[in-house]
Parts: sequence; structure tokens; C-alpha cells
Amino acid sequence: MTATFINSFILFFVAIDTIGNVPFFLGLTEDVKTKERNRIAIKSTIIAFFILITFAYLGRYLLEAIGVSLESLKIAGGIILMLLAIDILFEKRKKRREKRVEEALDEKSFDEIIVFPIAIPFIAGPSALTTIILLVGNYKNFPEYQVSVILALISALIVGLILMIGASYIVKFVPKQILHATSRVMAFILAALATQFIVDGIKATFSI
Repeated sequence: MTATFINSFILFFVAIDTIGNVPFFLGLTEDVKTKERNRIAIKSTIIAFFILITFAYLGRYLLEAIGVSLESLKIAGGIILMLLAIDILFEKRKKRREKRVEEALDEKSFDEIIVFPIAIPFIAGPSALTTIILLVGNYKNFPEYQVSVILALISALIVGLILMIGASYIVKFVPKQILHATSRVMAFILAALATQFIVDGIKATFSI
């Protein structure tokens, strides 16, 4: 179960892009006081958590209703996570998020940005939603392992929340190059885990 927790935490940490969210969160909340910024961070994280949990369980039943097997989901999910890792490595995701920040700043309402774009898609984005469906579905017959997955999600969200609350200090004392380098290292690990999902899905599909 410890291994499940660690693997799940790494997947969530990278899929949410916990480190990469810091500069974008600062950009969206640059004109607010610290107390208000913390309120935005807390509310966004809570909303994202409930979205992810809801999607984890209802999403699986929806896929079953349309006849999509867990093996197919593993292959598709692995491909999506691989593309995410490539996006992070080549900074394509960063450019898309910068565009979203600019659009949000044009019509800034701090109550509105709590849900979009911070909770969705910065925290609970397509990659995070795919990840939690894969992990929960992977252990559908083992509730104790699902607990490890949920705890890993909560841990990743708490780390993200701490980083958002301390964003102004982090950016001030930690060079952006280090933040980008860390994101890329984690993206490389994500690529390896995504490959494993694809391999497992192919093996199960063809009974290899």
C-alpha cells in the first residue's frame, strides 16, 4: 500500500502540475492581499478535490455504460499522460496556461477565478481527471488500495495548497530555473509511469 501511495502521489503531483501552477496562480492574484489570496487558494483546492472525487467514481460508471474497458482506459490514459509529460518537457503546457491567465485577467473577478481557471483546469484538469479514474479503476476490487489513492490525492492537493499560499515567498527566493527544472524531472518520471500504464493495458487486452 505504501508503494501505491507513493506512485499515486507522484502521478497526481505531476498531473496537477503542482509546481508549475505557482507562477500562474501569482499572476492571477497579483492585485489581491495575502488574506484574500489564501482564501482563493483554499477554496480552489476544495472545489478541485470534490470535482476529482466525483469524476473518479461517476466517470468510471459512465465509461462502463458506453462499453469502455479498464484496459482500453489504461492505454488511452497512458497516452494522455505521455502527451502531458511531453507538453511539460517542451513547455507547451506553460504557454497555454499563460494564455488562460491573460484571458482571465482581462475579465478579472476573484470569485469567478476560484472555479475557472484555478480549480478547473489548473488543478482538476484533464490529466488529473484521467489519472484518478485510472488509479481508482485499477483498484476497484481493493478498497484499501483506493484509500491509498485518495490519501495520495489529498497529499498532493495539500502540497499544492501550501505552495500557492507561500507562492509570493517561493518565487522571491527560489529561481524560476529551479522550478522549471524540477517540473521537467517530474515530467520525465510521469512519462515512465505513463509507459507502464500503456504496457499493462496492452498485456491485459491481448493476455500476454
